[in-house]
Amino acid sequence: MTLSELVRDLGISKSSAHGMLRTLQAWGYVQRESESRRFRLGAALVSMGQAAASQLRPAALIGERLPVLAGEHQLTFGLAQVTEGGAQVVDRAYPNTDVHVGITLGSHYGPFDGAIGKCLLAAMDPAVLEELVRGAEIPRHTEQTIVDPDALLAEVALVRERGWAASAGELKENQAVAAPLFGIDGELELVVFALGFPAQLPGDAIPAVGWLLRETVGAVQEDLGFQTEKARTWRNK
Repeated sequence: MTLSELVRDLGISKSSAHGMLRTLQAWGYVQRESESRRFRLGAALVSMGQAAASQLRPAALIGERLPVLAGEHQLTFGLAQVTEGGAQVVDRAYPNTDVHVGITLGSHYGPFDGAIGKCLLAAMDPAVLEELVRGAEIPRHTEQTIVDPDALLAEVALVRERGWAASAGELKENQAVAAPLFGIDGELELVVFALGFPAQLPGDAIPAVGWLLRETVGAVQEDLGFQTEKARTWRNK
């Protein structure tokens, strides 16, 4: 498009459009043809698109597995996308039973919120983790919530050792298990989780679900053709 066409379609001033286009050109997101003086998309968008695809594909692969897991194990399974300061539920699948734990898409979990929160904590730099846990007032969601800093740090160390986290009535009355999925850059991207009422997911069944989630994450990373050093360490312990 020409500058005049962009100004007309965007409804902004010519000077504003020109300034934004110059910035986009400098970063390679927009190119201007020398003869026609028309603007078109730049080559830098290719790498941006690849980065976006690398984040979306793991979520899609996990999402394909959620209904199968829910049907086989008669639990609620879900997926949370890591965001700034927490994680947000982006997908979930329910078992084919009338009684199951429900979860709302878009629900947000912070670092002190159950099994998902423990995965967030376990992915932090040890110094940052220590400062956060010892400096914050840990909210007591239920009588089972771990509010003692030393006990919580010990629990996070266990999460790192085995590669999955559990919450036995610590956030709500239900049981929860979660496992992290790291991106190719080694950063935590997704958390896959399972939910059940105590009768559906008793304490002695939690480890089996934890290993199931960990193996599910490992299989997805192998399908994608990458496995970070952090994921390898967690998976091989």
